[in-house]
Amino acid sequence: MEYYLITFANTNTAMAAQKKLKGKLDFHIMPTLREISGSCGISIKIQPSSLEDAKRLIAELFPASSLYQFYHIAPGSITPEPI
Repeated sequence: MEYYLITFANTNTAMAAQKKLKGKLDFHIMPTLREISGSCGISIKIQPSSLEDAKRLIAELFPASSLYQFYHIAPGSITPEPI
């Protein structure tokens, strides 16, 4: 199954993102995959159809892109997604 994962620099950033996306996108909170190194253990899982909306909403919330990263997850691969 293909999806996108948004990782965060810290738990506060992840919680703020969750609040921003609530009611605007369909998403799930999940632990950050071990294959992805990140400071925070909380990630947001979104479907490919929500990628552009998620990028826009997260960028509105966090102008500093160092606070988050998008990853494309597909069977057998994890690829950082350009922001």
